[in-house]
Amino acid sequence: MKNFYKKSELRIPNHTPDQKEFYYKRCADFDKMPIGFKKIVMLGDSITEGGEDWNKYFKSNNIVNRGISGDTTLGVLARLNEIYFYKPSSIFLLIGINDIFNTDSPNRKNITPLTVASNIIQITELVNKHTPETQFYLQTTLPINEKIFYDLTGSFPKHEVHLKEQINQINTILKKNIKQKYYKLIDLHSFFLDNSGMLSKQFTFDGVHLNEAGYNNWSKVINEFI
Repeated sequence: MKNFYKKSELRIPNHTPDQKEFYYKRCADFDKMPIGFKKIVMLGDSITEGGEDWNKYFKSNNIVNRGISGDTTLGVLARLNEIYFYKPSSIFLLIGINDIFNTDSPNRKNITPLTVASNIIQITELVNKHTPETQFYLQTTLPINEKIFYDLTGSFPKHEVHLKEQINQINTILKKNIKQKYYKLIDLHSFFLDNSGMLSKQFTFDGVHLNEAGYNNWSKVINEFI
């Protein structure tokens, strides 16, 4: 069996120690359960991982979950070799929130909406280069609800620029990117907003992650592309 996730070869800049520990563990699991050919891949962080078996939303047996809790754009860039090898029929990417959310990340002061969006665009370009027949669906970064998160935890990461604004900046860059030929953009963000521009409480249990209603909503948005 081919090994795509040798720990010694994985370089994940800006991950905290906890993020790296879980990343390596999840990657080790991936090597035991390879994607396989002609699959649909859900690629991303904990929000994607939380969907667990995505086949249940589409009455399918062809969807593989490649979400990793705490992952970032650089984390995804470091683990694309399996994608290149198996050449999925399609990929649905949702990534970016952890890049800007975690104030403890190394080099955090240099992580901006532009760097995050640029990394996301690079992912689409690299996948297109190595497996041009793969249909790439790029989903805009989801909103968060700081009030719910604060009420639950009693704290919220302090940022010089409001997270809501940073998320909107990332998504604006993705929408205006002149290289959209490498992907089809799905504005997932807009389907999860409340009247104040935050993640609607009906779709989340902690202000960041999704509940079952959130996953049902997500699956309805992308159903036509599965």
